[in-house]
Amino acid sequence: MELSDKKIVLVERNEKVVYQDGNRIVKAFKPSKAASDVFNEAVNLARVAEAGVRVPKVLEVSQTADGGWALSTEYVPGTTLRKKMDEAKSDAEMRALIEKFVELQVEVQDTKAPILLNSQRAKFKQMIDKDKDIDPTARYELEMRADRMSGHKFICHGDFNPSNVILGDDGQTYVCDWAHVTRGLPEADAAMTYILFKMYHAKQAELYLDLYSEKADMPKQKIMYWVPVVAAAELARGRKDSEEMLKSFVEATNDYE
Repeated sequence: MELSDKKIVLVERNEKVVYQDGNRIVKAFKPSKAASDVFNEAVNLARVAEAGVRVPKVLEVSQTADGGWALSTEYVPGTTLRKKMDEAKSDAEMRALIEKFVELQVEVQDTKAPILLNSQRAKFKQMIDKDKDIDPTARYELEMRADRMSGHKFICHGDFNPSNVILGDDGQTYVCDWAHVTRGLPEADAAMTYILFKMYHAKQAELYLDLYSEKADMPKQKIMYWVPVVAAAELARGRKDSEEMLKSFVEATNDYE
């Protein structure tokens, strides 16, 4: 895959650089990123699109000159919901934006999940098991709790945050970044979003929880029950910037019975 001289860097992280290049968005991964992960994300995008979720279309997956892989999707003209939230001038405007965000999350979760999506249960159990910094007794309790995700068939984005939602110029909303999507429990997915708010936009976390509980008709207790499991999985990812907070959620496992 070749990029034009007019490409613009949108995001740069340890394992990837995201470009806008004309009418496409290109995620260029470093050679250390497994090809199977890149192809899996492309397949995930295709599957949720076929299920009826509004997502940018997959255009291409190909190898780059340095031996890495790149995923190209269509560019959707618009603004991320995160940018809109950052520019909000009042509490009422912020509430309306988070309400729109929650309504979209519930809409996605209510869409019938493709049968071949990865298992939420298996994903969380695998992540927790590899984190040997967690006390083995606590780790066992978290794995047993994750077992209760089994058998559920809802689309769970896995990284549903306002940066991954585009408010299109066409008036529609689009959801990006489907690398972590699974079939599982909506309340566990909401717990993931709650933790993401707590890590990066803490003042908005409780409002999100209130609105999700209301819009999804979901008791907050059911969401908070999964917070320790999700926190343990995030620790396994090496979230050093939020390590202390995540450990406090894990240590409070028995408080969320």
